[in-house]
Amino acid sequence: MRATSRKDMRTDEFLPLTMKSIRHVQNVPCATFLFSSFLGLALLLVCSFGCAPSSSQGDGKQSGSASSASNDLPEITDETLRDEINDVYIREVPEENGAGEPISWRIDQNEPKEFTVVDKQIEGDRATIIIDIKTQSAARSRSPRYLAGQIRTKWELQTGWVLRKWEIVETENISMKYKNLPKPPAQNSNR
Repeated sequence: MRATSRKDMRTDEFLPLTMKSIRHVQNVPCATFLFSSFLGLALLLVCSFGCAPSSSQGDGKQSGSASSASNDLPEITDETLRDEINDVYIREVPEENGAGEPISWRIDQNEPKEFTVVDKQIEGDRATIIIDIKTQSAARSRSPRYLAGQIRTKWELQTGWVLRKWEIVETENISMKYKNLPKPPAQNSNR
């Protein structure tokens, strides 16, 4: 196989193909172009309406707007809670024995945590969930701490084009306190 140089490449071989394509588009009748555009737009509208939730269910009789709205809402499961609790910021967490200053704590994805839902109230697209949570600093933390107690989380349903998702918008400390843990032994990094 021989290498081609710039002299060997002929640009006129590609030019007729390009000009032929342009002439083809110019010669398409206006009615054909409008019909294909209309067909594409109709297909787009049909697909977009197919993704929307239905506005009414059943035979037209509704027992109340609250019951039909609750059927359309995604559920706040333990998995949703586990995903959304990460990066939550809790202010004014006092020390367990009251000796130290209150701290603010951001729940990290890597820290071990256990939680139990104490109370869940959903009203429309807003929810309040009280959680009993136990967590501690991630491994190799400079200031290891253990935290336990209850927090109140306020949620809002965020709605996009297709996806509807619950997100935590506010967090309040109810009874969470921290305890300082012994620092891990220093590791020699000179080796």
